[in-house]
Amino acid sequence: MVPFGELGSGLREFLVERLPSVARDIDVSNELPSQVIEELSSLGGFDVESLGPGGVLEAVRLASRSSPALAHVILVHATSFVASGASGGNILAFSVSEPGGGSDLRSNLKTRAVEDGSFAKVRGVKSFTSNAVYASEFIVLAVGPGGPTLYSVKRDPDTVRVKPLDLVGLRGCGVAMVEYLDAEAVRVGSPGMGIKEALRGINFGRLGYAAIGIGIAEGALMYAYRASSARVLFGSGLLEMQGPRWMLAEVYRKLVAVRALVREAVMEAGKGWNVDPVKASIAKLLGAELAREATWVAIQLQGGRGLSRWSDAERLWRDSRILDIGEGARETLMDFIASRLLKSMGEGGEW
Repeated sequence: MVPFGELGSGLREFLVERLPSVARDIDVSNELPSQVIEELSSLGGFDVESLGPGGVLEAVRLASRSSPALAHVILVHATSFVASGASGGNILAFSVSEPGGGSDLRSNLKTRAVEDGSFAKVRGVKSFTSNAVYASEFIVLAVGPGGPTLYSVKRDPDTVRVKPLDLVGLRGCGVAMVEYLDAEAVRVGSPGMGIKEALRGINFGRLGYAAIGIGIAEGALMYAYRASSARVLFGSGLLEMQGPRWMLAEVYRKLVAVRALVREAVMEAGKGWNVDPVKASIAKLLGAELAREATWVAIQLQGGRGLSRWSDAERLWRDSRILDIGEGARETLMDFIASRLLKSMGEGGEW
């Protein structure tokens, strides 16, 4: 297939050849080994500006074949960069959602920032901060003097308390509850524009979730083929039977379609990071559906073995379930897509 973007040979080799050997351990331990983070960083996996939108999504796709958790770390770092422009070698965390929920950012925003000249102090609790376990810099949405605004907070154990979460999927992605106790901060966004700027990053993140879904589906198809190619039932090879062949074909035809949609959105964005929010939302929903179907096919074609705890297919199936919730719940995105469609139809525009 045509990749979404260019990657260095070392980074591509790491994601395709070496990452699968540690993916299971990442899932079981719910943590990325420090040497994995260090090698990924040394190979340019966090160099968002050099990778560009297509390169980030290509890295996310390849990583998701074996470890969607590591793919999520790459994506969230990029999403944080897109929202705030912060960079410089630090792993970034995106600290937006609060205990009241993440779908309605404005109504649930309780975190406050008190500014004093060029600096600020941030106080509040964020419920699902992605990359929090590994990040050295947190991009935080808080209410400042001018309204919702983005701030940068450096990691400090005295004022930034991180409590890792033990999720069923994307284990090892470093998501955590984070409490900011008058943490020192610098404003990185425009006053009062924090939600709009956060959504710019989230829109790219939704396209990234589609790339995760694509990678999960590709990994599931590979696992299904390897596990099924030697199976013989009633005197015939399993993959010679019409039923299993059609199951794989159904996944593949949807995979090709979602790949094309993501590639189209990347090409339209060019070297910038402003992706079409409707296409990003549609791609996320389709990618989640694709991943869910592909992983269940991989489990079913393995029979009882596919149900084994910690198996490759079972692990990817758990990861696929997160895609319906993260970066905008499925129902929220459906309503957003409908509102944009109805507005375009009512105005007589293109749709």
